[in-house]
Order: sequence, then structure tokens, then C-alpha cells
Amino acid sequence: MTASGLVLDWTATSPANCISTYTVLQDDQAIATGLATPSLSVSGLIANHTYQYTVTATDAVGTSATSTALSVTTATTGTILQGITITGRLIWHSYDTYGFSGVRSWMADFDTGTVTDITPSRLAGAMNYHFSPDGQVVVVMADDNVETTQTGRPAWDLFVASVTPSGLTNLTKLTHGQADGSRNEDPKFSADGSRIIFKHNLTQIASIDVSTVAVNGVDQTPAQTVLLQSTTEVGMPYFLQGSNRDFLYADSVTNAIWLDTAGQPRSLYAVGSHAYYPIALDTTRFYFAAGQANDWIYRGDTAGSSAVPAAFITAAVQSAEFADPFPVTSDWLVYTSTAPGGSGTYDLWIGNFTAGIAYNLNGWIRGANHSNSDLGPTFHGTLSGP
Repeated sequence: MTASGLVLDWTATSPANCISTYTVLQDDQAIATGLATPSLSVSGLIANHTYQYTVTATDAVGTSATSTALSVTTATTGTILQGITITGRLIWHSYDTYGFSGVRSWMADFDTGTVTDITPSRLAGAMNYHFSPDGQVVVVMADDNVETTQTGRPAWDLFVASVTPSGLTNLTKLTHGQADGSRNEDPKFSADGSRIIFKHNLTQIASIDVSTVAVNGVDQTPAQTVLLQSTTEVGMPYFLQGSNRDFLYADSVTNAIWLDTAGQPRSLYAVGSHAYYPIALDTTRFYFAAGQANDWIYRGDTAGSSAVPAAFITAAVQSAEFADPFPVTSDWLVYTSTAPGGSGTYDLWIGNFTAGIAYNLNGWIRGANHSNSDLGPTFHGTLSGP
């Protein structure tokens, strides 16, 4: 439910084959008649206003008594589910298989209750978006369709773009894999927005000074600073909150989460057969994914204290996969999972790490998840409620 619209669902009358149509009344006035299915999207509502909804069912015999009224108060702003209000935007990608083809980019706007396909036509395989701290810009890894057509050599590169209500503008290329043979992946802004950290050529972690970048649609070649040189593959770097030098990363040999502090790397967590996708929560705590038969989401810290799994990974869903965590508040996060109740291989969910509450993203915005895998969420906005 948003400030201007909502979705009504009700239980179909039994036996269903006896019913021909449903009528929905808003404040005793019919707003939809002849409905064949027990669902209706309502728009054009007033923010922070209370409405009464009732339903009647009609068959060959006649019309039923009016249902018990449902009282609903629209949001002041954002989208409400179970008393929880979310404002702002969520961006992610979906695909069937990892690679350059068949990848789509999506943006959920919780203030309008809409989802938009924002896939840039210039890019192939755009994934792992990350918002700047002010929510005005995203950085993303992708292949440049234009240069690949010219050279025949696809390459992972970094791009930044401005975020607007309708999508992305001012797409600006920062690295040039087709020209120099480099491979650039997993970009993330620092918490103060001053730097972008990323994986470079499999064995390096590097960063770019954002002050040297203009998000203006003109391709650039900003200087890169190497933060870590490894002899084996490393990736998924993420600056600690409050730092544009100390960072978390995943190591492919130890399959563990590592922390590099002032150039001194050390292993923090090796959980199951692999650990990956560290995302800083504050100056010491962070989320990551790890597992053996199934991946779960954990919370750890820079001291290496015992990793704690998310409380929403209950016995009923422990056989499902949980990955790609991204903080919304200190306890709420968005993540991807194959847990029951979704609409695809991996669906996006919003859950409370400590309380164990979790809701499919479709509960806030119908149709947000897709039949293929929805992955790599980044969020900028607010969450309030119980």
C-alpha cells in the first residue's frame, strides 16, 4: 500500500464454480464490478486517508450479503506492509545464468509503489549496482555493448550513472577493458562517497577517487589506486563504515572473509565450504553469505567473534539458499533467497535479522520479483514501523 494506491485480495467464495462476478465497494460506492478474480488494484487515493472496503459476490441465484468492512489508512509516504513503511528506491538485477546476456536491471520505487525496467541499452550483463550515500548515483559492472560490437572482445568494466524517477541517465564509463585488457568487477562506494572500491584483474583490489569523476555521460579514465595485490583471486571488496582505506573482501583460496587494515590483511571467517559477499553494517559489524550444502546469511564483526546466522533462517527454510544481504536499517535488510513463497529461483526478501520476520518483496510491490533469479540488491531510503 502506498500513499495513493493499494491492492485488495480476498478469499474466493466456495464453491468457486458457482460464482460469476465480484463487486468491490469503497466507502459504500462501487468502484469495480464484474470482477472474475478475487483481487483488485486501487489507485488515485488520498495520502493518509482512511477508506472502507467491502465485497459482494454474484452468481446465477443472486448477490451475496456484503462482506465485513476492511478499514485501510493509506500511507503518508512510501509503501506499507504489516505496519512497516518503506520509502526510497531499491535497484537490482535478474538473470537466468551469470554472464553478459539475458541480464535485466530493475528499480523499485517505494514512494510510488512501482517497479521499472531500467536496463541501459549500452550495457550487457549490468549487475551488482551500488548507491552513492546520497542516493543520486549508482556504480555498476557491465560490458560495453558498443565497444564489444566494434572489437569483438567483451569485458567487465565499471560505469556510474545518475538515478532519476524513471531510470538511469548520464551513463559514464570509468574503466576500459576492451582497450587495455583489464577486468573490473564488484564496485562499491565508500560510506562517505569519496571513493569507489572494486576488484581489478582478479588478483587486485583497487579504488578510484570520486572527486576526479564527473557523472556527465562522457567516458573517463580516472586514476586507480591499488589497495591489495594478491597472488590468487580476491573479490567482493567493501569499505568499512567510516573508512576509505580499510576494507573487507572474499579470498578464493581460503574461501573466507578477510579484512585489510592499513595494508595488513587477516582472515576473519571461514564458514562451511565458502564465505563471500561481505557488506558493512557499521564501523565493526558486517553481513556476509556462507555455507556448505546451502548458503546462509551471517553477521560478523572485525574482531572475528562467532558468526551469527539470521533469525529468519528457521528450521522450516534451512534447505533454502540465502545470499546477497544489504542493510536497510541496523536490523532490517534486503536479501535474495529460494525460500518458499517466492515467484522465481531466487526472490528478493526484506527481513529483520534479529526478530526473524521476513516478507517477500512482492508484498510491498506486486510483481517486483521475476520468474528468473533476482539478485544483488542495493537500497537507499528509510524503513519505519514495528
